[in-house]
Amino acid sequence: MTERISARVVVTGEEALLPAYRERVNDLLDEDNAGTYRELHTDDRLEYEVRCRGGVPFPPFVKVSEEFPELVIEVRWENPALGERGAAEIQAGQLKEQAISEALSQGDFEVDILARGDGTIVLAAACRERSDGVWIGYALTATQHGFFRVRSEVGAVLLSASDGVAAEWAEQWRIAENDVAYRELDPREPIDAKLLGELDALAADFAAGWIWFSAAGPDDTAVERHRYEMYGLKVNDANIRAERLRRMMQPERGGYAFSTVGDAGARVVALVADHWLGKAQE
Repeated sequence: MTERISARVVVTGEEALLPAYRERVNDLLDEDNAGTYRELHTDDRLEYEVRCRGGVPFPPFVKVSEEFPELVIEVRWENPALGERGAAEIQAGQLKEQAISEALSQGDFEVDILARGDGTIVLAAACRERSDGVWIGYALTATQHGFFRVRSEVGAVLLSASDGVAAEWAEQWRIAENDVAYRELDPREPIDAKLLGELDALAADFAAGWIWFSAAGPDDTAVERHRYEMYGLKVNDANIRAERLRRMMQPERGGYAFSTVGDAGARVVALVADHWLGKAQE
């Protein structure tokens, strides 16, 4: 799989502790197997170049720093898919500081997110228009997610949705001016391989920048769980990354909102909200 995030990690402090810290971190990095790393150490500091898929690789460095509170870990990372970079400082098992630069872009997709005051996702969607005029995307709430496709036909618009990230369309809405026809697809319609690859990549890039999943396990989610507890937020199956929620989303309707969608994208997101989300809430 493509490694989407690159990070430079520098560990400094009491030199006698560095070899033991290195041994423990390397064990966790090897166990995690989420990416690759290169060691560029000197006598007075440890330096890692890490490339991975998913979130910034904080957990191994945070966990081991609990055992070595005298050491300071500085992390600088970049996510080219989202056109952003950030920096963080870790000490004594705590993420002490983190700064995320304003996103230069949202990759090749548009984003629209609405959350409640406790952080619970109402609807988060990432979408883009293909060269053939068809819109594709990935949508999720706190408890469900799926791919979607919106395409036009004479006199109507067709919205298709998958069940989770399965490789097939499970539901379809035909939306005409004064009529909406819904049906569960039986048999389900396979998603062709090229389109599935595009949907997988879009969902992975969106989640890497914005979403963390509680099912990922305590080690991978330790930093986010700590932040959610500190900020008084509710942990659900799917959650917005805390620093995104706090720094980039704006207060709206008693909750939080963020959007980069234009007029066409807004119409697509509205269809997903009215029909896919609406059906789930029935």
